[in-house]
Amino acid sequence: MINKIVTSKEAILAVCRELAAEHGLQSLNMRKVAEKCNVSVGSVYNYFPSKADLIAATIQDVWQSIFNMEKICKQSVTFPEYVTWIFESVQVGVAEYPNFFTAHSVSFASSDKGKARQVMMEYFGHIKAGMLDALQNDHKVKPVAFSEAFTQIAFVDFVFSSLLALLMKKESSCTMLTEIIKRSIY
Repeated sequence: MINKIVTSKEAILAVCRELAAEHGLQSLNMRKVAEKCNVSVGSVYNYFPSKADLIAATIQDVWQSIFNMEKICKQSVTFPEYVTWIFESVQVGVAEYPNFFTAHSVSFASSDKGKARQVMMEYFGHIKAGMLDALQNDHKVKPVAFSEAFTQIAFVDFVFSSLLALLMKKESSCTMLTEIIKRSIY
């Protein structure tokens, strides 16, 4: 029986997160989401004009749930502590959403893949901006730590790439990376 009341965008995204956690992003489709929400497919299309939009919004919603920025105050932690928080947050997210970080490489239709990649890159940009902010607010950083050849932005890019590599290798800790950070900037 179809619910005559149009559901909310948030309710649809909650179902999408649930489906993504259970079956992966590749399992999302308009019909399955509508069925799970107990609404017509048209109700889902009211909020998401295409499957690509639905997947992109779900990816964004998953990222937001993983990185609830209210959980940490960048001004009160050191840069290595902030890096550890990111690593641990992603590990919690991976446990809740298995294969989420490799799902972006799953072959969606080309338009779906493009939107999903765009959302992922936007979140990577937010994460790196947060890292840069944490680095710039870390009062322990020695004044001569950075130069024209060794910039804060390049350092954040290096640390972020290293974090991704650790996560993709499914490492259980980022202790070695944080030790390298400390020896580089303190």
